Amino acid sequence: MRHRHATLRRTYSSHTLAAQYVVTSFFTTNNSFGRCILNCFYSPMPTNSTTVLLLSFLLVATSSFAFTPSLHHPRSSKMCLKSTLSSSTTTAEKAITPPQTFKYESSRDIASVYHRMDVIDAKKPAKFGLIAFVASVLSVPIWAIVLLPFTLLASTINFLYYNLGKLFTSNIATANDASNNAKEELSTTQNCEENVNIIPREERKYDLILFGATGFVGRLAVSYLAKEYGINNDKVKWAIAGRSEAKIKATLSAIAQELGKDYVGILDNVDVIIADTSDRSTLKGLVENARSIASTVGPFQKYGSPLVEFCAKYGTHYADITGEVPWNKEMMRLYEHSAQQSGAKIVSLCGHDSIPWDLTVRYLSNKLREECNDKLSQVECLDELVGGVSGGTLATVFESIDRTIKDFQWDSLWKKDDSLDMYQRLPCGSESGNTTVPDLPSTISKCRKPSQRFASKWCGPFFMAPINMAVSGRSVALSQGTNQTVRYREALVAENMMDAFVAWWGTILFGTAAINPVLLPILKQFLPSPGEGPTQSVLNDGFLCISGYGIGENGNEVESAFYFPHDGGYKSTARMLVESSICLATDEDRHENAAGGFYSPASIMCDALLDRLVKTGSSFACSVCKSK
Repeated sequence: MRHRHATLRRTYSSHTLAAQYVVTSFFTTNNSFGRCILNCFYSPMPTNSTTVLLLSFLLVATSSFAFTPSLHHPRSSKMCLKSTLSSSTTTAEKAITPPQTFKYESSRDIASVYHRMDVIDAKKPAKFGLIAFVASVLSVPIWAIVLLPFTLLASTINFLYYNLGKLFTSNIATANDASNNAKEELSTTQNCEENVNIIPREERKYDLILFGATGFVGRLAVSYLAKEYGINNDKVKWAIAGRSEAKIKATLSAIAQELGKDYVGILDNVDVIIADTSDRSTLKGLVENARSIASTVGPFQKYGSPLVEFCAKYGTHYADITGEVPWNKEMMRLYEHSAQQSGAKIVSLCGHDSIPWDLTVRYLSNKLREECNDKLSQVECLDELVGGVSGGTLATVFESIDRTIKDFQWDSLWKKDDSLDMYQRLPCGSESGNTTVPDLPSTISKCRKPSQRFASKWCGPFFMAPINMAVSGRSVALSQGTNQTVRYREALVAENMMDAFVAWWGTILFGTAAINPVLLPILKQFLPSPGEGPTQSVLNDGFLCISGYGIGENGNEVESAFYFPHDGGYKSTARMLVESSICLATDEDRHENAAGGFYSPASIMCDALLDRLVKTGSSFACSVCKSK
């Protein structure tokens, strides 16, 4: 039975926020003012069930109020009953008592992480310079006088074209939607109760099947698997899956050429499985053969749902690289019970969105609890990064904007949504007493942390911060202890005020064009198509570093540094996805929870996954910097 609570909150669309990743990286690889336009598209766009007109206006007309975090006020918690109250403890109740058997002991030498990044790897931050700054300043009046009014007019006409007719049928639609939702939930429950023959995971042929090997991240993941784990050996048994065998074989041949002569012919021995999410008959054989599925096939709201359903039903662990939080919540609503019954662990957002931040917050919290006997109350993540953008990311962004307009329902303006946020729901169905509240910057400012590294630097809103906060908040909700409120802050670091302004203003310009139905087709002509992405040099020269600072309720302070030596959005994402999937498949004795269900990355794999990422190229350090 679903619990309902009156919830005061603001929501934002991770689909549209993904658009901001486009801006961050695309122009870091080019010179001139064009680079600055897309370098950091990080201002979140509100997409709760309000009109797209409001969405457009808030994004482009009130840029100084750019953040729209998900807000959950602390409330009384209805905690799960402990197993001692019943001789027949449910799977869901067991899931809230994590039997952690592995503890990753991190380095305490944070300076060594920065030394590797700055000196050994010689990573350089993106700089725009005086010309880009002047061009940005000069574009402000043009935007205000010409671009903004034109976009508001075009967006209004486009919105009314798709939604005006719905205004006169909203009552009928509401009744139909209620009926359809009831039928859907009944059908889902019935499917959950079906008796299916689940093959024990230890008897399955493959540890990992990579689904979507021909996409940009998929190709990087195949390359990583071949180099790190080899082919047809006992280290990790893996295969790849997709819709077209010919296309997959061609992709394998191209990857072999890129890797060098030692791999030519060898990759032809990789097992290939033909499966298509639009053909449900192909999915049962896919998931039954694997302990874990790693999926790169997005947009996930369009292509990903059937695969999640089958993994949850047949006890197959699952990881993907989506940044689509609302879609992930919908999958939880529909299939969490199936996963709990089958033992499948479903873990989305296992890439740049949002493993680095999720692990950082979780480890800082653990450090305070274990070494200071304190509970995390405030956390700040300062992000340094350089990278690129792919056509797949852009496709997700633009489809999400389009779907936001076309799926709008007028009754959402007055209908109260009092359902429990899925990210606040415990495995037993009750509401967690642990919450996360936002403290996200809306404009640029000098970095406020006392660390000498950031003393002269500037910060601004970061495109992924709302998504990272949501995922980290999910881990907080599932963490040990009760009635913990964590204030979350995250910002993108720039070398100086000019660079910070260029990145921030570039967000506004790109956002305006992205929601303008007249300008968007023109903009698409200059952007990568699906399957295209950054060059190899951009992937290698890019990097990601998160500096974390945590403060406990009693005033104790901890800090951390988490460094990824390659482009975070793609090359490092491929590694994070593969290691997450292998961790789910082969490290079950190191998981923080034994039961199946839907988890955030840190809530199920924190120490085990962190250990894997450090062993395969990342650097991490954490220490107590102030103890009371």
